[in-house]
Amino acid sequence: MKFTVRKAGRRPAPPTAATLAVIASAAPLLLGAFSQVTLAHGTMEVPESRIYNCFLNNPENPSDPACAAAKAVGGSQPFYDWNEINQANADGNHRALVPDGQLCAGGRSKYAGMNLARSDWQATPITPNADGTFDFRFRATAPHSTRDWIFYVTRQGYSGSEPLKWDDLFEFCRHGNVPVGADKRYTLTCPLPQLTGKHVIFTTWQRNDSTEAFYSCADVVLGGGSTSAWADKGALQAQSSLPAGSQVTLRLFNSSGNDLESIAYTLGQDATASDWALGFANAVNSQSQYARIGVLDPASDTIAPVQSASGNRVYTQADLNLSHEVDIQPADTNATPSAVIDVSPSSLTGAGVINLSASQSSDPDGDALSYRWQILSGAGAILSSTSDVNVALGLDAPMEAQTVTIELAVNDGQATATTTASIAHIPESTGNGDYDYVYPAGIGSYVPGETVVVGGDGGLYQCRPFPEGQWCNINSAYHYGPGTGTNWADAWIEL
Repeated sequence: MKFTVRKAGRRPAPPTAATLAVIASAAPLLLGAFSQVTLAHGTMEVPESRIYNCFLNNPENPSDPACAAAKAVGGSQPFYDWNEINQANADGNHRALVPDGQLCAGGRSKYAGMNLARSDWQATPITPNADGTFDFRFRATAPHSTRDWIFYVTRQGYSGSEPLKWDDLFEFCRHGNVPVGADKRYTLTCPLPQLTGKHVIFTTWQRNDSTEAFYSCADVVLGGGSTSAWADKGALQAQSSLPAGSQVTLRLFNSSGNDLESIAYTLGQDATASDWALGFANAVNSQSQYARIGVLDPASDTIAPVQSASGNRVYTQADLNLSHEVDIQPADTNATPSAVIDVSPSSLTGAGVINLSASQSSDPDGDALSYRWQILSGAGAILSSTSDVNVALGLDAPMEAQTVTIELAVNDGQATATTTASIAHIPESTGNGDYDYVYPAGIGSYVPGETVVVGGDGGLYQCRPFPEGQWCNINSAYHYGPGTGTNWADAWIEL
């Protein structure tokens, strides 16, 4: 005896040609569907794939609860097209074309019902041959020249609580161009992996005479039906190093989504991805009541962590139906950048251009900076760019003296620093006579009774004669700025 197949549960007998003819005459819409079968290509027959089991289990009114749920998603037509779960342009790039969560449908929305995460998909208990191998049989309605067959199986402890993902699987067998039998069946002998309990075997069939590939999911029971106390919840992905002070937290949730347990691990020093993954796993395994992180030993049903960035997996108690999150909070070690504006020239009379540069801005961590310029005040002003390191500020001739204020914000990807620059912009002539300075330029050189300046309001002001005129040289625009200061009249005469 080469293998033993035991079917879990009973189902109606496969539809005969006469039965199909009756259904077709009663429902003309389905006639075209039945004719499409000869154009399709195949699926796993031993053990039965999900789609083939649903086809054999009364497609129009499935008694199997999982098949009934699949029909509610996509109707009965996918069951009749059981042999065309394919990708026309796969060319071996299965992971690129078949996304996580869509493996059992081959990435096709038509077969989305096959992806349902259910515990009641009908499973086939399979027993290996004496040499530990098993003869898989693939039914091919249209045989093809083959590039390869690849067999994957879910990891020990896989719970099926979420749609199947690539990361839930590992490859255990591969064949090349195996010849098809006279009965249009491929027999593919593979060593069975040392696993126990309910699993999903996912198979890819890549044609050699075309880029087309076919996919199937078969639910099986391995190892006599014994199960692990741990449910595989997926890989712990430690993608990068973390600085000292970072915190990694495992959060567990019950079936209602409520918090059940939280285990936090704080890094005492800078650590590579593999180092902190090992430390985190040890912390969880020593503190958690419901979870373990590491590699499962099927023989002892124990879990031990390894020093690896991607080799550890998260397991929770299988009988509790728990979900989890791994939260990573890196320590805040980023230093704030410094924003500096260089202005040339520092003031302008009439129309012209002021050159602005942020090149002296810097970041203590050496991070690349981005720039944002904006005009806070000033009529007739326009920037050549709002994001370059060097920009030009164009100014129209003003009607009256004004202060143009520019803001620069620099960002290192995490923190932002800002600074401003003020530019005195004066008209070619005030229309009221000559002047010596635009206030506050020249403070300290003003001559009482003689010096004339343009004030902050654009008017002309003469420094009062001595002794009041000595206040003109006090550098306090708030108090003595001509025309605008709180005590400007103590120092100036408006002309």
